[in-house]
Amino acid sequence: MIDIQNLSYTYPNMSKPTLSGIDLHIDDGEFVLLLGASGSGKSTLIQCLNGLVPKIAGGNLEGEIVINGKDVRNYKVHQMASDVGIIFQNPDTQLFSLTVGKDIAFGPENLGMPKEEILGRIDRAMHTIGMGDMRDRFVFTLSGGEKQRVAIAGTLAMEPHVMVLDEPTSDLDPVGTGEVLSLVRKLNQEKNMTIILIEHKIDEVVHLADRVVVMDQGKIIMDDTPDKIFGDGHDQLKSIGIALPQLSEISHAMKNGSGDFEGDLPTDSSYNTMLARLCQLLRDKPANIARFRVAHTPPTRTAPKPKIEIKNLRHTFEDGKVALDGINLMIPEGDFVALIGHNGAGKTTLINHLIGFLKPDNGTIFIDGNDISGMRVATLAQSVGYLFQNPDNQIFTDSVTKELKFGLENIKLRDTLIEERVNRAISMMELGEFRDRHPHSLSRGQRQRLAVASILAMEPDIIVLDEPTTGQDWGHVNKFLQQIRHLNELGKTIILVTHDMNLVAGYARRTVVMDHGTIVLDGDTRHVFSEQEILEKTGITLPVIIRLSPDLLKEGIDIPPLLTVHELSEIVFSDSG
Repeated sequence: MIDIQNLSYTYPNMSKPTLSGIDLHIDDGEFVLLLGASGSGKSTLIQCLNGLVPKIAGGNLEGEIVINGKDVRNYKVHQMASDVGIIFQNPDTQLFSLTVGKDIAFGPENLGMPKEEILGRIDRAMHTIGMGDMRDRFVFTLSGGEKQRVAIAGTLAMEPHVMVLDEPTSDLDPVGTGEVLSLVRKLNQEKNMTIILIEHKIDEVVHLADRVVVMDQGKIIMDDTPDKIFGDGHDQLKSIGIALPQLSEISHAMKNGSGDFEGDLPTDSSYNTMLARLCQLLRDKPANIARFRVAHTPPTRTAPKPKIEIKNLRHTFEDGKVALDGINLMIPEGDFVALIGHNGAGKTTLINHLIGFLKPDNGTIFIDGNDISGMRVATLAQSVGYLFQNPDNQIFTDSVTKELKFGLENIKLRDTLIEERVNRAISMMELGEFRDRHPHSLSRGQRQRLAVASILAMEPDIIVLDEPTTGQDWGHVNKFLQQIRHLNELGKTIILVTHDMNLVAGYARRTVVMDHGTIVLDGDTRHVFSEQEILEKTGITLPVIIRLSPDLLKEGIDIPPLLTVHELSEIVFSDSG
């Protein structure tokens, strides 16, 4: 049981508290989904549960936190390990040993447990995560999903009563996400473990939770069942930048237009009910559907000017694995391309060639007609801006302002131009209040925005975004991508690598699908998303709205592929007269 009363916390050298007046009670065996915008205090709150805050972070904490009868303030962090286990976003930060078995043993060994007890805990943890035959596997050979499961096993070996997961799937593809969430559900249902989950992938997790707690600006503002939160709290959640389950979005849109829909959560039964209701509505809208089809038919374009040309590109890793197998791709100037596929499909390897981080075994890349094979990375960086998956890989300085100046000073721009670009980037990414903050005092989502701002300050012609929305809330994601869309409208060429199909559907004109180092689909996003059988084979999970179109076709509704909830509303509620 967790009992938090009147909890407030202020970080060192900060005047404003990060947490303020938190009261929260969680019963044994509950599954709580903790939501909030980036910087709302979610991660700080969960780190209070085992004493990381304030014992490691410093600062001033007031109020009470009692877990299983223990006042956390009176215990050291390691003494709380058998009560609270925390899993962070990046599993690599929690994996310390060479092999899976040794990593799981790390915690119990450090508590000085007998060997027999340690071996028993390893066996039980590995059985629970479904990796019983992988004890001797090297950790560095595991997929992202497997690494996260090993991190969970290491925590399970401490046999805590409470498992806290801070965006555990943020770096994972749909397959890895499914592996981790299935394990979390199993821990809750079969072992009655209390789960506190922070996660932005709402559609994937909402059906797991008994309860949803919403934070904003360091306070709890909502606390209720998922049905109540997402049914009654739609407008409030959107106003603070939190995404809703897409089925709830569709229900809300239809309810506002017809008064006939209730807020539903994404279950099989509610999806089927939604489908039946839409069939009823759309049978009377043939004119609207025809008008939509005409309005969204891609225009015929003249032969575009190539910005990037990739010819027969091949790359093999040192272990002999073929990462790219004869890639041919032309990206016109000013295009907005999404590059999608499961982890290991070759996406990041391909874009690493664009910036010169990797050299191909065979093949050539041309940018603006120039062969880049002899160019230095520093030269390419002035044409190609590249955002890494992990923002910490491209943050070098001790303040936000210095970080934004770093690249500009290296290319020796005059001071007035540097200030102008820095101010513009800070404004675009909403970093004004953090100008003088150390980057590592920011939340992960805020650090991601800083990394993007440092790229925008360089004003490259090509912007490559490798999972740019990791750890960010819906509000900042959309503001950010609207800015990227604006840059695209000004002529910038955008390449977006992402597992978020809602972003692809909402922003990318063209989508390229990779699988095992090859391109398996390439075309207009609406057309690519209509190839659902191929997409499923490549491990891509499609949003509810995209799955609706073929299901409506089966019911005799001749509707083109839909990409967004807004498009559905456009058909249902446009004037058909």
